[in-house]
Formats: sequence, C-alpha cells, structure tokens
Amino acid sequence: MKILILEDEDYTRRFIKKIVLENSSSPQIFDTSSGKEAISLAREYMPEIAMLDVELEGEDFNGLEIARIIHKISPETKIVFITGHSKYAVSAFDVHPYDYILKPINVKRLIETIVTLTNYVSKNSSNENRGINRIVVKSGGEMFFISVNDILYAERLDRDTVIHDSKNTYSVQDSLQELEKKLGNKFLRVHKSYIVNEEKIKKITEIGERVYQIEFLNSDKVALMSRSGFKEFREKIENLTL
Repeated sequence: MKILILEDEDYTRRFIKKIVLENSSSPQIFDTSSGKEAISLAREYMPEIAMLDVELEGEDFNGLEIARIIHKISPETKIVFITGHSKYAVSAFDVHPYDYILKPINVKRLIETIVTLTNYVSKNSSNENRGINRIVVKSGGEMFFISVNDILYAERLDRDTVIHDSKNTYSVQDSLQELEKKLGNKFLRVHKSYIVNEEKIKKITEIGERVYQIEFLNSDKVALMSRSGFKEFREKIENLTL
C-alpha cells in the first residue's frame, strides 16, 4: 500500500509517519514538505492514501489545491486532511476526503483512521493485487500470449507502453498505471517511466546523482530507477538483507 504524507513541519511529519508505520502492514510511505513534490509523487506512484496538511508555509499551493490536483491525477486516492484550521472543512469536501483531523492531533483518532482506512483499501484491492497470469498482445494479424512471470519490466516510450521479457518487446495500449494494476504487487513502480518485476532483479547500480540502473536475471536488458524508487525498494527489502 502506497501512502503519501505532505506536512511542512518536520516533527509533525515524522510523527505521522511513525504512527502510520506502527499501525499499517508494510506500507510504502512517501513523505515530503513540498506541495510540488507531493504532486510529482502522486503522479508517479498513484498512492492509495494521501495525508495532507492544508496551510503550507512558503508554497504556491495550499493543501486543498494540491488535493484537487491529486484527485484529478488519481481519483481512487483516499484523502485525509491533517490541519490546525477548522475553517477549511467545508471547502475540503469537494475532493470527498475520508477524514479531516485537527491539530493538535488526537493520536487515538489518527490511529483509528489509519487502521480503518488501510483495512478498507486492502480489502477492496486484494483481488486486484493478485494480478493476472498472462498478457495478450495483438500485432498485425498475430496474437502473443505473454506469461506475466516472464516479464522483466515495462516502460513508457513516448505514447507507447512497451513490455520486455528476456528476448522480445511488445507494445500495448494500456498506460503504465493501468498495466501496473493488472500485473499485481510483485511489479514495482521504480521510476515515472518504468515498472519492474522485483523477482527478476539481479543488480542495482548508481549511475548518477538521482538515477540507478537495474540489471535483470538471464538478460542483458536494463531499466532505470529514480532516487525515490530506490528508497522505496530499499525500505521494502531491508529486513531481508543479510
């Protein structure tokens, strides 16, 4: 489950992140103090839940405006506002927020909201997260049946989504976001233009300040990983590292 936290107070952001980690099962958390970065993260990762402060010091947009943008990008994202101001409550309802929590934060209420909401999202996405077994691709007069287990990664090239196995490439009509939902939870969004099969990763190498290169098992093909994608992947596997 992907959870976005936007909060400009460092202490409060760390506190919310701590409560989320303690009361949900293996979340992928993206936390930021920047409204622009929150929008970028929402566009790249399509979080199931977004927890947003409203008044953001030094920002061009407030949390309500950012919520509206996120709602357009990802209508299924559940919005929770966490703010010190009750005056925005009425305006907030045009994005249909799940909750509106006032500061100082009532910890019991925050925990109840997190537990209830994450359980709801998990239950409703459980069938979707199992993914499909194969992809059917039409090309000319031919149909190709691709086993999902054979897929290394998929990438967005201009207006096309391209699927790669160890030998071949296939163009599909789905957007990268649509394909990610179909493939299931062993496929990770590691970059705005790439999703990868985590079971096929052989090595990750830093090749620039904000860019990593992924090599795959039994293949010479490579994909790219962003810094935020690397952080997410590292947090997911750190308990498995020897």
